[in-house]
Amino acid sequence: MLKTIQGWWRREEGAQQKPELTLAITKLMVGMMTMDGKIDAQERATIVSSLGEQFGLSAQESDALIVQATDKERTDLRFSAVVEQIVEHFNVEERAAILAKLWRVAMADGNIDFLEEQYINRLSGLLGVPASALAEMKAKQEQLFPDLDHSKRFQQPNTVIR
Repeated sequence: MLKTIQGWWRREEGAQQKPELTLAITKLMVGMMTMDGKIDAQERATIVSSLGEQFGLSAQESDALIVQATDKERTDLRFSAVVEQIVEHFNVEERAAILAKLWRVAMADGNIDFLEEQYINRLSGLLGVPASALAEMKAKQEQLFPDLDHSKRFQQPNTVIR
């Protein structure tokens, strides 16, 4: 009985916690990396590079954050807590810059998948980034990848076109 109550207490405490900012941003990047169902080396390298640029982290520190961000047991990494933490600490322009980093992660493997497109669209709404700013950011980032494959971008997975 005591263990049950302690378990409830820990879950309640965890529900109130918010992740640190570097981990919150890493969680969103890892979410983008896994959205297409594969963990791609180029996407992972893009995350490591972005974390190094934004926070001055070494490759080892970035890898450690990626591992933490994939821990499904962490209650502070619930999607709602991550979004809340970012909205609380960044203005709209900074949130748009975070979305640009996420979009670079999606493009790193050379193609954009339907679920990646949906992830960034949904996340932009939750972060309060206007649709016009999102469209502008996507266009700007896509210019960096002229050979980007868009063939799966608007096609839902397992959809047969006849």
